Amino acid sequence: MFLETQRLILRKPEVTDVDDYLSFVNSDFVQQFNAMTPVTREKAEFQFSNAQDDCSVIAIELKQTGRLIGMIYTQEDSLRYGVASKELSYFLREEESRKGYMKEALIHHLFKTENLTCIAARSFVPNIASQRLLESLGFSKNGVIPQCVKGYQDIVFDDCLYSLMKEDCSF
Repeated sequence: MFLETQRLILRKPEVTDVDDYLSFVNSDFVQQFNAMTPVTREKAEFQFSNAQDDCSVIAIELKQTGRLIGMIYTQEDSLRYGVASKELSYFLREEESRKGYMKEALIHHLFKTENLTCIAARSFVPNIASQRLLESLGFSKNGVIPQCVKGYQDIVFDDCLYSLMKEDCSF
């Protein structure tokens, strides 16, 4: 899988991306709003070597530099059953955030690689930037689950639920 946008290349992660990936995935910026544990080199190498056959992991490369700047992950929608729906998660390195890259990447990735009728996403309540991104893409806020996820530094977050239906999508 390979998609190209004006400024980005969306592709499978490669083992050669591990150093770039490790330079941001364990940062406070990425960890604070993601329910994940810090990633070791061994774990990253294993994940990336197995990602070649996995369409649920997308690397975001900045064309201008060839540098890995973020990731997109999809998984089965944990709240829907029997519906062609995936749940989306994503993150960028801090210095590349708020430049429109994630919006550009998601617009090109959503609905183009799989025959989905719905895409779901979740965002911790304090992650205003992610909520604005989802809303700018046309996602609807479906509600908030209080005390939903224990994340970074054992903080328990309320979680905002979002969805985007294919028929409501303008791209």
